[in-house]
Amino acid sequence: MTAAASGSDLNSTLSSTGPGWAGTSTSSLSSLQNDYSTYPLIHHGDRTYLRDPENLYPLPCDLPEIHRQSLRTLMLIRVFGGPFGTPSLAENPPKRVLELACGSGLWSSLCHDYFARRGHPNISFTGLDIVSVAPDLRKKGVNWQFKRHDLRKPRLPFPDDYFDFVFIKDAGMCPSSPAQQASGLCEPLRVLKSGGVLEIWDSDWVFRSLIPNPAPARKLASREQETADTTATYTFSSATPFTRAQNKYLQDYNSWLETAFDQRKLSAMPCATIGLSFNAEVDILENVDSRRIAIPLGELRWEREGHGRDSTGRTRKTLTTDQFAIRRTALLTVIQMIEGMEPMLMEASGKSRDEWDRWWTAMTADLFQKDGLTSGECLEVSAWWGRKK
Repeated sequence: MTAAASGSDLNSTLSSTGPGWAGTSTSSLSSLQNDYSTYPLIHHGDRTYLRDPENLYPLPCDLPEIHRQSLRTLMLIRVFGGPFGTPSLAENPPKRVLELACGSGLWSSLCHDYFARRGHPNISFTGLDIVSVAPDLRKKGVNWQFKRHDLRKPRLPFPDDYFDFVFIKDAGMCPSSPAQQASGLCEPLRVLKSGGVLEIWDSDWVFRSLIPNPAPARKLASREQETADTTATYTFSSATPFTRAQNKYLQDYNSWLETAFDQRKLSAMPCATIGLSFNAEVDILENVDSRRIAIPLGELRWEREGHGRDSTGRTRKTLTTDQFAIRRTALLTVIQMIEGMEPMLMEASGKSRDEWDRWWTAMTADLFQKDGLTSGECLEVSAWWGRKK
């Protein structure tokens, strides 16, 4: 459900809802207007969203959202150290991969490149989403096919035991995703072969603050902790203490988002649901594991004052250019996400257009220019995986 619309999709939708329908009968027009599959998109202000009123997915489906998702994907691959977390896949590559809610197909393309560099260029990739967005990756040498499908339907359009690797990323706002429904793993597991891997990456939509120098998560491989130290991110577990976001604008956002998500019966903290879903499948999944990473949205006060520590207890020096870029990318994707959910958030806030614009201007100035994110505010991202018995 992370789909964002390609130019052809957008143009066909807009032309179909414009003067081209002028000569259509009232009954035919009504039928076309209710055909959300053929004409899935609609303009709201200067953004494009899914048109079906029963589809509660709140993010836009347009080129700026594709760019945001692409930045998020590249950032996640950097902080996780690769396009997947499952250790065994590096030595035992899959033959057939399914990416659910594939959006632009960037992850599939990057995963193909990862395996191709290691001598496995012919792995089959299938992308599935509600809107056709991805380019024809076959032109880039990827063994690729796209399947258009609404994940709200009860059954995926694939046979049982078909894929070796099923991957889901950033689908937490899709009402039928594993992030929102305890039964959300049933269909991905049905189409997964015995011995195949299911992996999910997602993030929470409300923001919290790290306490100074949180202890690293236990049981991490040395390579994983080294990646966290190199990227100046913080590993954490369910036992890691956090505090509420200290920034007043993120407090506003958290409150409005929770109100809006409650109305839509969506979870604002999907990572907990996903973790429970994996743990509930003990009869089907084995070797279940996870990685959870907090990416600070700015340079933290205790780091700036020389009190920051890495996992070995050494003082963290001034952020390198690469480390700062990771945090700035995280912040940029957060700001873009808030912007994309503007219609929903503005309604939840009760603000008028002018009041919202003033809040938005003050918020962006505080986060980007006034060091408003020095108290530990972070983006929490997580990956879970397990092997089907």
